[in-house]
Amino acid sequence: MKILFAIPKEKNLFGDDPALPEGTEGIGNRPHLGIAYLASFMKQHGISVGIYDDTIYNSTQKLGEMVNDFQPDIIGVTAFSYSYKYLIELIHKIKTISQKPIVVGGPHVSATKDEILKNSPADFAVKGEGEFTLLELLQHLQDDKPDFSAIKGLIWRSGNDIIENADREFITDVDSLPCPDFEAFPVEKYSNFQSKRLPVISSRGCPYACTFCSVRLSMGRGFRARTPENFVAELKHWYDKGWTNFEFCDDCYSADMKRVTEISDLIIKNGLNLKYEIHTGIRVDRVSPKLLGKLKESGCILVNFGMESGNEQILRNIRKNINLDQIRKAVAWANEAGIPNAGHFVIGHQGETFETAMDSIRFAKTLPTRFVSFYNLIPYPGTEVFEWAKKNGRFLVPLDNYLQNISYRDNVPVFETKEFTAEQRRYVMKKGFALYERKFFEFRLGKTLGLLAYMLARIGPVAKLGRSFISNNKIGHNLYFFLSRTSRNQ
Repeated sequence: MKILFAIPKEKNLFGDDPALPEGTEGIGNRPHLGIAYLASFMKQHGISVGIYDDTIYNSTQKLGEMVNDFQPDIIGVTAFSYSYKYLIELIHKIKTISQKPIVVGGPHVSATKDEILKNSPADFAVKGEGEFTLLELLQHLQDDKPDFSAIKGLIWRSGNDIIENADREFITDVDSLPCPDFEAFPVEKYSNFQSKRLPVISSRGCPYACTFCSVRLSMGRGFRARTPENFVAELKHWYDKGWTNFEFCDDCYSADMKRVTEISDLIIKNGLNLKYEIHTGIRVDRVSPKLLGKLKESGCILVNFGMESGNEQILRNIRKNINLDQIRKAVAWANEAGIPNAGHFVIGHQGETFETAMDSIRFAKTLPTRFVSFYNLIPYPGTEVFEWAKKNGRFLVPLDNYLQNISYRDNVPVFETKEFTAEQRRYVMKKGFALYERKFFEFRLGKTLGLLAYMLARIGPVAKLGRSFISNNKIGHNLYFFLSRTSRNQ
């Protein structure tokens, strides 16, 4: 059996880039971590794997050549909601060149279930963790009369009907999973190849109950952690191959603070002179001065805290179970430990008003972080905030396809309430995006160059050309990499 994984283009945080001409090769950010796990798992069970990344190739001809040369039995497409329109484009592109069945998986499917089969010609969808569901699907496809109803976690077509099977249990022994196969990717074509940077994950799931978060839909509420020895063995595996920079992608890395300390100690004990950034997964109530000092000692050069709001009542509304004083302390402790840090905020929570949203802007400005990120709240189906928005607000886009062109990276409100109108939401998000862009550019490029980049980013056409030059041009990418070296060498 053979499977070809196909990865859609990604939506840029600063807006859509100008479309590249068909067949123009771009520069990928990094290999897809979820696909890397699936690739190694499939190979472990004797299934051949191929990978097409539309971020790089952007070519129907290249995709057709890979399908013809590889002759897959099925094509698997990964789906993130924020890049939904690119997902749909890729599925249609595949269908123009091949009649092989298409299976779609990823966080978007876990959140919206059968929606992808209703709105695209895909044949199957996988909800939740994909390893065993995908494996069983491939095994059943070999049968003369496959019984798809027996596969937990699968959504499939039966004539004109779409059938959603029972959920699959989450994998409890995550140590049993093989090391992700990044070497299945054309790694030299990604920007991370130059910086020798890879994404890694030491746990799955999150034990908390924030009302807006869709992580539990794909990874569950339980916290399923790899042992420190298992995780550090993977870091050493890649470190010995020359990869010295890592992005920790856990949803809740420090849920078990003792485990984080043990991981840090093992990194130090093994003499791994590596550097890593924690982009998600650090709660402000799950750190201490001692823990942050240990992170610094083991090579941490950036920590992102989940702050969510600058208003105490909103934090209570969303059941984040933190307060503003804890946020201030976490930032202060990180600074004392010498770790550059940032924070995430979301605009549009339950009970949000213009004033509470502006509290987040004002609070973010007071924090001595390197930068702060602001996101547009997207009420994903299956989350508490989705039901709240339906009951208390007015959706501004059709509910049957509202994720197609809107994401948390856009200044496009999905819904409004009497207390917080669409116009007010756009105003606050504009403020938040501007604050993020200025601080982010200054962090990556330094004060002077960062300020210049920010001012140019205020000019729409110039910003689009600049993004395209950096993202899709090797000279532009190398120049940005050179100029941003300071933030990587903390």
